[in-house]
Amino acid sequence: MTITDSLKYLKKEQVNRKLLEYGLFSEKLTPIFQSQDFGKWVKKVKPKLYSDRSFSTVSYRLTRNNNAPRIIDIPHPISYHRLCEHIRLSWKEIISKIGEIDDYAETSMVIPKPNNLNHRLVSMKSYDKKDDEKFLILDKSFGKKYLVQIDIANCYPSIYSHSVPWALVGHQEAKDNMNDKTKWYNQLDFAIRSMQRNETIGLPIGPDTSSLLSELILTRVDKELENYDYLRFIDDYRCYCKSQEEADEFIRKASRELEKYHLRLNTKKTKITELPIPIDEDWVRQLRQYSSKFLRKSKYKEKDINIISEFIDLSIKLTKEFPGDSPIRYVVKILSGKEFGDDKILGFVVMSFSRLCFIYPYFIDLFDNLLSRNEKHISKDILEIIETEINSLTKEHIKYSRSDVALWGLHLATKYKFQIDDFETYSDKLLSDRDALPSLLCYFYAKSNKLKTTKKYFEFIETINKEKLEDEWWIYIYELYCEKNERPEFKTIQYKDFYELMRKANVTFRQ
Repeated sequence: MTITDSLKYLKKEQVNRKLLEYGLFSEKLTPIFQSQDFGKWVKKVKPKLYSDRSFSTVSYRLTRNNNAPRIIDIPHPISYHRLCEHIRLSWKEIISKIGEIDDYAETSMVIPKPNNLNHRLVSMKSYDKKDDEKFLILDKSFGKKYLVQIDIANCYPSIYSHSVPWALVGHQEAKDNMNDKTKWYNQLDFAIRSMQRNETIGLPIGPDTSSLLSELILTRVDKELENYDYLRFIDDYRCYCKSQEEADEFIRKASRELEKYHLRLNTKKTKITELPIPIDEDWVRQLRQYSSKFLRKSKYKEKDINIISEFIDLSIKLTKEFPGDSPIRYVVKILSGKEFGDDKILGFVVMSFSRLCFIYPYFIDLFDNLLSRNEKHISKDILEIIETEINSLTKEHIKYSRSDVALWGLHLATKYKFQIDDFETYSDKLLSDRDALPSLLCYFYAKSNKLKTTKKYFEFIETINKEKLEDEWWIYIYELYCEKNERPEFKTIQYKDFYELMRKANVTFRQ
């Protein structure tokens, strides 16, 4: 059975379960947060509260490899459940449109399927440059002379909610019935909008519902581009063409089809290159060659410091040569999965990671991989190094309001029981920056260290209420409500009846 065939056997209940239990949080957040409790509970209870209400999302700033922020969103669970339910009810129509594309799995590289990693319906972590993709590239490039590279400008933030009905039933029918609230596709449209204050523009980046809906729209574009040989990685296209004329034609055709759904090409990233070119980027090839030659052992000791140092140095050199790519994260990801069997080499790796992360904080999450893999080797001396390094990172990056550095620093401090310097000042800064997820972890850090200042986190809920930011802080409010639901700050919060139902069922969103 091919991957495309297996799509047809994704049943609506299976899709619903995957979206609810594993798809609420971005994969970047799942080591800290989870929605399994919620998914199992909400399917059983099926609450009907606030069915006509629209909501806002919790925002989280994820640092990219150029140090610019990408905003990740966490929908309110009421609106997320509503959208998942409408996807379940419309699944037959959705999958018929996606499955209509010939050789879909040979065109789109990140697709909904039953066996993705982490049980997710759509998984970025399931994507890898495996041998089968290399064969696809060879097949599509046969007899071709040019490679066209294009991508969509601000894809998720630009997606128009009304374009989902267009993709499902066609522009004309959708426009003729756009005010008919009884139509199933208009109800789906409302569910999409209700996650973002009823706004028609933009899908939240992070939840799997957005990945699924963007695929629905882009497969409609794929349908009109079936005569071309290309691969699509979400919103990034690589098309192999026989001539310059065909390359220009593909760009014009793709642009016209995307415009039908109110999407635009990113002209700065549009490029035509003469073939042949290497399948792998030069930096990938160099790092892979080094790792396969020198990094074959499962466990490393002090005598291996020079090999590890050379590998890290190579990544720094390649990052300067290829500034738009991620050689450093590639190397850190490999090393974070290794075992380091003595204090000297583990200390060297931790300090090396920290020096790199000071400049390039986008791989801060991989510290957790490294420490989890080497937990049995974390001595008192190593813990002191970790404490010093993480404090250095958090002090540096709080002035840039980098949510991910704050979040992972607090997560590691709580998990491995080390101290955050001048914690009260640090936590006050996160609260004043209105950074919901790190502020929530500040509370649990304070609680685990038996600090007497935990009451300020409850008192801050009054500020949230006054500023009318409850939706944007829903996970903070709910998790603190579960801690001390009798406190006076919770008397006037919105959705208290919904939160109380979840609390009584022991639902938590923390791992």
